[in-house]
Amino acid sequence: MRSRDDVASGAAGATAATRLLVVGTLVILSGLAWAWTAAMAAMPECHVLGLGPFVVMWTVMMAAMMFPSVIPVVLAFAGFARGRIEFPLLAATLFVVGYLVVWGALGVPAHALLVASAGLGGSLPSLAGVLPAFGGVLLIACGVYQLTPLKDACLRHCRVPHLFLGQHWRDGLGGALALGAHHGLYCAGCCASLMVVLMVVGLMNMAWMVALSLVIYLEKIVPRASLVVRAAGVALCVAGVQRIAG
Repeated sequence: MRSRDDVASGAAGATAATRLLVVGTLVILSGLAWAWTAAMAAMPECHVLGLGPFVVMWTVMMAAMMFPSVIPVVLAFAGFARGRIEFPLLAATLFVVGYLVVWGALGVPAHALLVASAGLGGSLPSLAGVLPAFGGVLLIACGVYQLTPLKDACLRHCRVPHLFLGQHWRDGLGGALALGAHHGLYCAGCCASLMVVLMVVGLMNMAWMVALSLVIYLEKIVPRASLVVRAAGVALCVAGVQRIAG
């Protein structure tokens, strides 16, 4: 584990040019991902896609929603990598790839849930009236998760990237990939429940995607993030109750 002095030196390790390149690249990639997602929003229901195309679509969506909020972590990693890894920009790229692989892998259970819910609704029409209420229960569960210690613990790793890197640093390009995946797991623990919300309100619902992306960004960036976390949790619980009430 790195010392606190080593952690502090990593904060200033990235050059201005590196910082500009990292920020510019992630912003552009996020913008392209948003454009692609918006173009796909008019497509038929997502459950008709095979697993492979769905995972690709899901991964692009996650890049659109997550890349803006992961910028501070990648900048911190670039600072740590300078002088410790021979090719720091390549290492930063692999860090992002590892991060995105974790989110892409979550598309597999997401696809299974969508297929299962669509199958139940089609084979058992009597359940059609129950599914909205079940969706309301899921929204309440996601809202409650916002208020749990596990959410706080995962969010802390996202909000204090230098501490995360200092505790879990791995040398080499393989280490960069593994570290990105490690951070992706914490990020998933922080935000996966919000992705469940999308599966309730509509996976390609652009209005909800934008709103949840803003919540994720504010949770990880603003100083009083606890207020954002709890406000989002309460709002989801209220939305769930309204959905159940019809």
